This record gives sequence, C-alpha cells and structure tokens, in this order.
Amino acid sequence: MMAPAIRYEEARDRLKDALVEVGRTEIVTRAKALGRIAGRELASGLDLPNTENAAVDGYCVSSAFLANNPDFAFEIAGVAKAGHPFAAVLEDGQALRIFTGAVMPKGADCVMMQEFCLLEDDKVRFPEPMISGKNCRPAGENLAKGEVIIAKGEVISASHIGQLAAAGIKEVPVIAPLRVGILSTGDELIEADPDLPKDKGQIFDSNRPMLAAMIEQAGHQVIDGGIIKDTRKALGTAYQELSQQADLIISSGGASQGDEDHSQAALQDIGAKSLFWRVAIKPGRPVAAAILGQVPIFALPGNPVAVFVCFHLFVHASLRQLSHGVFTPLKPLYVKAGFSAKKTANDRAEFRRVKLALTNEGETVMLPHGRKGAGVLSSLTGADGLAELPFELGEVPEGHKLPFIML
Repeated sequence: MMAPAIRYEEARDRLKDALVEVGRTEIVTRAKALGRIAGRELASGLDLPNTENAAVDGYCVSSAFLANNPDFAFEIAGVAKAGHPFAAVLEDGQALRIFTGAVMPKGADCVMMQEFCLLEDDKVRFPEPMISGKNCRPAGENLAKGEVIIAKGEVISASHIGQLAAAGIKEVPVIAPLRVGILSTGDELIEADPDLPKDKGQIFDSNRPMLAAMIEQAGHQVIDGGIIKDTRKALGTAYQELSQQADLIISSGGASQGDEDHSQAALQDIGAKSLFWRVAIKPGRPVAAAILGQVPIFALPGNPVAVFVCFHLFVHASLRQLSHGVFTPLKPLYVKAGFSAKKTANDRAEFRRVKLALTNEGETVMLPHGRKGAGVLSSLTGADGLAELPFELGEVPEGHKLPFIML
C-alpha cells in the first residue's frame, strides 16, 4: 500500500532526529579557512586591543586634574605614536601629544581632539573639561580575552579572518568535507557528452552534474556512482557499494511507485530503515529518505526541478547536521507576491521559481520566473529563489506575503 504523504516540516523533523554527526575535522592555515565551517569554538587569547589607546589625534591629560584646574596651561611632556608609546608616567600638570592608535600613558585617561586644543609655545590649554575615557579605546573593546571569535558550525567569513589575524591565530580547525555519493537511475539516461551517440528516447543526464555542483558549492566532496540501470538489484547493489565510501548518498529517478521505480524496494532489500517516503510538496512529492547503518540515503524524483527543490529543502540541512551537528534549514524571508495564484493541488505546499523586482513605489515583490513544470530545468536559471505557497493556503492574492527561500 502506498505510504501517505507527510508535511515537509515533519520530514525535516524526522531527519533531524535520525542523523548522526560525522564529526571529522582538519587543521588549515588561516589563509585557507575562508568559506570553511569552523570545527570548534575559537576564542581570543588576549584583549583586542591589548592596551587602552587613543581614538583621535590630540592631547591627553588627567581628567581629574583638568576638572580641578580648568584654565591650567599644561606642559607638553612628549609625543606618543602608534607603535611608539610614551615610556614615562604622565605627571599632574603635564599633557602628551598623542596620535590615533597610540597607547595611552599612565597618568592620562582622556584625549582632547587637536582642533579644540589651544597651543601656547610648549604648553597647551583645554577649552572645556573632559570625562574619563573621552576619545579613548579601552583594552578589549574589539574582543576581550576569552571572548568567542567564531562558534562551531559557523561559516568562516572575511571578517572572521580579520578577527583571527588580530588575535594572532594562524591555524584553524575546520570541518572536513563530507563524502557524498550520487547516482542516477534510468535506462533512458546517458552521460552528458555530445560526442556520445544518442538513440531515440535517450536523454543526457543533467541531475548528477547539477547535484555535484550543489554539493561542491556546499563545501563537500562528490563520489560519482554513475548511471544505474532500472533494476531493483542493480540499484540496491549501488546503494550498498556507495555506503562503504560515502557519508551520505543521493539518487535521482525511480522514486515513485511505477513499475520501473525501484528505489523503495531496493532500500528494503538492503535493510535500510525508512524515514519517510512521499512528502506533501510540489515539485518533489515522491522524495524518500532512509538510513543504512549511519549513512542517510535520499531517493529523489527524476525531474530536475524536483531534484533541485528537494536538495534545498532536505539535503542542504542534512549535510550541515552530519558535518557539525546542527540541522539548519534555509531560513525564508517574507516577501510580497507580485502575482496572484491558485494552487494546482491543495494537499501539499508548492515551491515556485521566482525573481525579485521593485515596484514603481520602491517595494520588493516576487514575480514568477520561467516556464512551469518539474522537468523544465531552464526555469531555474536566473531565478532568485523559491516562493512557498503554504500547505494550508489554496489561493494567493497579489500582495500577500509568502515565505521566500533565497538560492
């Protein structure tokens, strides 16, 4: 009997509960860490900056002495520049010429900007009192010693690289790439090569190249299992062989209930534990997930748009849970629909390809993009994202805010 379709939120919950973190890490140099995922929490080993310093060019003094002696002509005791601190203690009645980034000397706790200071030969007056800390950067203003620079599971950005360098961290533990096996099923498929002879009824396989690109874009390694013939035994054998090498397996095609759809039977034959089969979404309803040992297997439909949508709804978050233990689905924004629509089926959520556009009033809206159909791969090219028509919503009036998943 065919399994009932479940809501995609439930499907994601089942994945979250079932997937076990692989937890492999490796050490890379800071220069190679951009775009990688932090393998553990990294904290600063020192205060940044490690001393109080001047935030402006000017003259520094004791705020308390200035408050008690507002008209005093301060002796200029010397100069402090960034990298060249004033070695002595600044005495009461003394001021120091100081430049931005220079270490504040002992005895001074504020800086008057130079354009407001009144110079008289080798002395300086201040037109008004100042509070302690005025125009100063305290030690640890950027990061305090022990403060977290990057948390485990965060993608390392250019700003993280700057913070790591400021903290003197040269080597970074990062998540090792997962090994992801991919295969396509279908006697009609041949490799995407124009030099190969193509008989009537054969098509080039586009799903594996697309999956490989999305996997690599997510920072993981691809194990190409090739094109598998439409037999239950061949598919089961392919799953078993890939499970010996891969942390996760994705197949496309053969996921439905037709006579030549063998993924469910093949998964049962090899003893894989089913997590779900059939999710109430369009495109992609026949999607299935199972676990073989600790290796998750996704059996995706054969239509390219369905493969694309299912990857972003389920596989993307699963890769993150496997790599560093956090199941993080893509977070939608809410954007107004620049169209009205009626769902073709009220028993599922629909995900439509859209582009963002500005109205004459300067408001961002979503507009339909490309031709309809789960097999129309060209509709993905140039799309900004997916608009979700939720399960419970039958019709969408123009101007209604919908979840928007940016790609």
